[in-house]
Amino acid sequence: MAADTQVRLTYVVTWREISDGLKIQMRHSRVGRWCHRLMWGLGAFLAFAIAATVLTRGITAVDPSTWSSFLVICLLLVAVRKVTALGLLGYARHLGEHRVTVDASGIRTVTAAHTQETGWQFYGRCVEGRRVFVLLTPDASRTGVMILPKRGLEDPQDADRLRELMSSHLGPPPAG
Repeated sequence: MAADTQVRLTYVVTWREISDGLKIQMRHSRVGRWCHRLMWGLGAFLAFAIAATVLTRGITAVDPSTWSSFLVICLLLVAVRKVTALGLLGYARHLGEHRVTVDASGIRTVTAAHTQETGWQFYGRCVEGRRVFVLLTPDASRTGVMILPKRGLEDPQDADRLRELMSSHLGPPPAG
């Protein structure tokens, strides 16, 4: 690959891309996996407690607070990432169209509201999903995240060039 290789992306972020990026971030961070397991564990425990109570004492024995706790946990499992993505979408839409250049020096993002340049050393790895590339910071919670939608690539062959650039600076991307 030539040293002067550049890949350009132009896009307006969508809710689906942010949601996919957050899903990948949660899957590839210890904190995200721990929180997800904790919520599933609480949900399973409450489901078991409710089922045991219903089987032994009948449906009327389960008080409303238990049902509401179970419902809240189920909603959190389903909705947290989606609601977070919706909140971030407002910020991304405020920025407008993103024009991103990825090259050997790093990533440069230009929008109507700001310009940002980030060197490769800021990110620890890249994970590729079906719709997006997600760059994650090397900290344990992987809180720093950049989502690059594949549909923003100028040319379909740019996906391979982008993978090459990222793997040469961050290592090969695991599947998301």
